[in-house]
Amino acid sequence: MAPLFINAFFAFLLTKASLCAAATVATAPEPAATTALTFVASEWIWTPTTTAGAIVGLRKDFTPPLGKALIAAEAIITASNRMQFYVNGDLIGSGTPPNRGAFASRFCIDLLPSFNVFAVNARTNGADGAMLAAIRVTYSDNTTDIIVSDATWRVKGLPPASFEQLSFDDTTWPAGTVVGAAGDAPWGPLFIASNPPVLALTRAQWVWTDVVPTTGLLPAGSRAFRRTFVPAPNQTPMTANILIAADNEYTLYVNGVQIGSAANAKVAQHYVVDFQPTTSEIVLAVLATNTGTATSRAGVIAFMEVNMVPTGRVGCTAGVLRVD
Repeated sequence: MAPLFINAFFAFLLTKASLCAAATVATAPEPAATTALTFVASEWIWTPTTTAGAIVGLRKDFTPPLGKALIAAEAIITASNRMQFYVNGDLIGSGTPPNRGAFASRFCIDLLPSFNVFAVNARTNGADGAMLAAIRVTYSDNTTDIIVSDATWRVKGLPPASFEQLSFDDTTWPAGTVVGAAGDAPWGPLFIASNPPVLALTRAQWVWTDVVPTTGLLPAGSRAFRRTFVPAPNQTPMTANILIAADNEYTLYVNGVQIGSAANAKVAQHYVVDFQPTTSEIVLAVLATNTGTATSRAGVIAFMEVNMVPTGRVGCTAGVLRVD
């Protein structure tokens, strides 16, 4: 059994622009003070009915008010159980591995000045299929609006190819069905990527290999675990914060480099790993050892938050929360 690593992440910062005219310099309006983006006004939406394995397309068209021009957006989004997020036909990222709709991914996106399309391709493993989103759009005058998931989205099961494209006509699609509010069962409390990171093992689980006796007691010995994380397109890993503990001992490697080791199942260690600009993936490897002389309990528990810099954007971090 591979270890459970939680990759959580990220908030986005919009840069301030300046305008030059003749011999004077005028600074663009200061951005309005914004609070952390949350799901407080968002609703879980889906089709009227759902079955295990259902694939659903969700779309939201957005045109700015008259006299406004869009420049960028910050989005938090999750689905039960898997999703791919598109903006204007481009894949921005994916997230929410099986049964983890309670973990939201965070993205920052450049927008077209006028018409834009947000689209999600989601798949559910059970009868709890739903998608939840909040998108803060920013205009060229640094004012903002919030788009939330609600019945104004268009939703269709088994969406046709290219439904995420700008040119796709979704006028015949039915309106989304509201199936709950943020925090409602069966999805429960939501965990959103943060900046600065809030490290905790709250939602991580102790794991071991797939050969575990019904007693839960394991023989002494070492076991190896690996987890590969590939960033979303056009995103470069910058820094990782890792919490890890093992019963009884572990040695942690990141991209082949030994990062640390410890032998205390009751105290987690915190590591910060910086990456080169050429890093294209992150490979975590753990050698865990159960040192009991007789049969005993064993396990590894870990949490990882990766900060990434999207290509072409300055002062912006993004990331995808993954649990596998």
